[in-house]
Amino acid sequence: MLKHHIYKRSHDLSLVSKPSWLRFGFPLMWQTDVLEISGILTKLCLKEERMQEAVDLVVSKQDDHGRWKLESTFNGRFQVNIEQKGKPSKWTTLNALKVLKRFYS
Repeated sequence: MLKHHIYKRSHDLSLVSKPSWLRFGFPLMWQTDVLEISGILTKLCLKEERMQEAVDLVVSKQDDHGRWKLESTFNGRFQVNIEQKGKPSKWTTLNALKVLKRFYS
């Protein structure tokens, strides 16, 4: 993952490997995103320069109120919807804050 700077193509770091990874979601099921991968790496106590672009992406998605929106969802496939797509998400916000705290502490 670090060879790819988490979400880029290793042979050309100017290209995004999987554009869907740029949309933060909850729950993710079989898919993943930059936030989840960053969360796993920071939970393993990794803090490396190759992660910085991904962390910067997380920071860039924070709104003026310090929250992150739900950009990807499986709503409609469950008995109940978790949160509303396009609105601030408590789960995405929690995960983003955990990544930032672990990366910068």
